Amino acid sequence: MGYGVRPSARGRGLAGWALGEVLHEARLLGMDRVLLTCDPGNGASARTIERGGGVLEDVRETLVGPKRRYWITL
Repeated sequence: MGYGVRPSARGRGLAGWALGEVLHEARLLGMDRVLLTCDPGNGASARTIERGGGVLEDVRETLVGPKRRYWITL
C-alpha cells in the first residue's frame, strides 16, 4: 500500500490520518496484516509507519532502488 502527501500539505498529520483510514479499510476487507514500504532516506514516512504500528522487517533492493519494508498486524 502507498500514499503521498503534496509538499504544501506536509507536517499537518495527513499521512498518519490516511494510514489510519487505509488500515481501517484493510480490516474491513478481512486482511490480517499489510506491508508498507518507504525509501531508506524518508524519515518522515518511516516515523508515520512506525507510529501506525509498523515493524521493520528489513531493507531490500528492489527494481526501483532500496526500500524499508514494514509489516502492520491488524
